[in-house]
Amino acid sequence: MLPEQHDILFSFIAIVFAVFGIYTFVNVVQACREREEINGKLWGGIFAAFAISCFLMTVHMFTLVQADQLAFFFSTYLWLVVLLLFTWGVFFKSNKMEGQSSPIIRGFFFWTTVSLLLAGYTNWLPQQRSDPPPKEAAVVGDVTMEEFAEMGRIIIFGAKQVAGQPSIGKGQCPLCHTFDPGDNIGRCPNLFGVENRSHDRIKEDRYATSPIAIGETEPASGIVKGKYDEIPEEYRRQNGPDEFTGEDYIRESMMCPTCYVVEKFGNDGDTKSPMPVIVKPPVSLSRVEVNAVIAYLQSKDTPGEFATVTVPLPQDDAGNTGGAVAEDSSDDEDKPVFVTGTEDIQTMINTLGCPLCHTIPGVEGAMGMLGPEL
Repeated sequence: MLPEQHDILFSFIAIVFAVFGIYTFVNVVQACREREEINGKLWGGIFAAFAISCFLMTVHMFTLVQADQLAFFFSTYLWLVVLLLFTWGVFFKSNKMEGQSSPIIRGFFFWTTVSLLLAGYTNWLPQQRSDPPPKEAAVVGDVTMEEFAEMGRIIIFGAKQVAGQPSIGKGQCPLCHTFDPGDNIGRCPNLFGVENRSHDRIKEDRYATSPIAIGETEPASGIVKGKYDEIPEEYRRQNGPDEFTGEDYIRESMMCPTCYVVEKFGNDGDTKSPMPVIVKPPVSLSRVEVNAVIAYLQSKDTPGEFATVTVPLPQDDAGNTGGAVAEDSSDDEDKPVFVTGTEDIQTMINTLGCPLCHTIPGVEGAMGMLGPEL
């Protein structure tokens, strides 16, 4: 269930509550007719108001999207039904009427309770989109740092965001990472404040030795840990200080996730990262795309300020050979990702993005650890 849609279960419960409001009204009217001493106009008017309120709230529920539905249901509608039940009980108690709770009513509230618990749990789980990655095109002309960081945001989240909820772009980062303070889905570290942490991390004793030592080669990626000048030339920075920097740490984390694994976010005793190597299939980010993502991560916590960004713009990058994500105005609709069955196995698996989560023996780069081994 995506945030811009109606929540099916809560919409259905709202309808049931409206029907229940009518049921209690009819039940009270019948009871008043059977007992002349009961003030039928008073009680009938009270329960008619409840029935009308339930109907209007149900109609209002269908004008809301999922997140607003849940907020309205628990903040307003649920308490109206609780008040209705309390008033219904007062009606029977004050008029000394007993045995009015039929088996169908008891069954209704048992089912409603179970449904609410189920709906609450399923909506508590992280709601993530899985949109196709944005189109790729060459960078045409010069770009500003603001535009370059925006390219990085699109690579991470995709070009479209609905109801304020981030989608998932070519980089696939939101599948496992979160980006806002205090938001943690538990798979991989929250990237809020990563710019500041990148400078501190490389000074830690644990970084120097775990899970491999600086200067050692990580087998899965082929990256030499802590050596910016031994990064593959296609991605190596051309200028800057002659020492390992925060920028280098972020780049290394993308190209060699197992070079350093944040505590409690790895496998095999925090010696292996579940994150795929993003410069290899199926993600396969180019040099410009990697730098764009770094630019976004370095600037995202200070909107409008780019003083902390250290990567060069594409037009100023001596190592740039072209190629980055850009908007294609000729077709506003994203084409679905699919395979026809005529491709070879490697191509099909990488196109569908299976290695992002699964380890697949015999398929190069398929080392995902979030899902079961295939």
